[in-house]
Amino acid sequence: MPEFKNWKAGSRDDMNTQIYYFSGTGNSLHVAKALRKRLGETDLVPMVREANRGKTASSAEVVGLVFPIHNLTSPDLVRQFLRRADLGSTKYLFAVATRECSDKVFHDLDRILAAQGKSLDAWFIVAMPCTYIPLFTLPSKNAAARMEADLQGKLNDIQAAVAEKRVDRYKDDPLVFLLGRILYPPISEFFFRARFPEMARSFHADSKCTGCGLCERVCPSGRIRIQNGKPEWSASINCLYCFACLHWCPVEAVQIRGRNTVGKGRYHHPAVTAAEIARQKIGMEEEE
Repeated sequence: MPEFKNWKAGSRDDMNTQIYYFSGTGNSLHVAKALRKRLGETDLVPMVREANRGKTASSAEVVGLVFPIHNLTSPDLVRQFLRRADLGSTKYLFAVATRECSDKVFHDLDRILAAQGKSLDAWFIVAMPCTYIPLFTLPSKNAAARMEADLQGKLNDIQAAVAEKRVDRYKDDPLVFLLGRILYPPISEFFFRARFPEMARSFHADSKCTGCGLCERVCPSGRIRIQNGKPEWSASINCLYCFACLHWCPVEAVQIRGRNTVGKGRYHHPAVTAAEIARQKIGMEEEE
């Protein structure tokens, strides 16, 4: 479990709908905020903040999960959050992934939820810019704008499904079904056990760094500290692989050794601020 030090847990009023989210570059937070506007009377709760608590207990009748896809599956933080969550009062449970994935991602979450007699009533995928620049190229502004336009239509569909408490569990086509159950799991296991930990040890700031401290503020795991005017990544606190430090750096100084991140561009959702990402540590204290 990631270590979260010296973060206060904020208070919130019980609401009929709660959305728990995890976001590094803002895609998932943008989706969560957009759903809050559509659904009304919805509380946004950061999973990062809940990780600092003993056990999350929700009294909401409707609970949503919004998260990115890390290495073909859900982030480890999401799975750990669900293992510690008490959703006994929940009558309708849905999940939204902000990148294409196999339906096995959601079935895996169902296996965790089964421990408390729960399962997802609905799950959805929305396509948003991929931010894993060691392997992928960021979309052009025009491509990102088209994705945003498509997203708005998809969010309307999600709103309707949630409002109607509709069971909506899509199934993979045959090819994706096979890939999701045969090829993807060993790839995910290898990357989570070997490649990602090695990558976490390889973050550094190059000579462009100005020591502004933004990487320290947005890092959801709290593993970055500014020392002698430069960021240092703690080896004793687990990385959440969200790439917030990489993408929010205003001068593109944060790099990953051996991962070809120099000159690859950076991305964060234009409707989300660095301050909002940083507030995941304590919760959303303001209505956006």
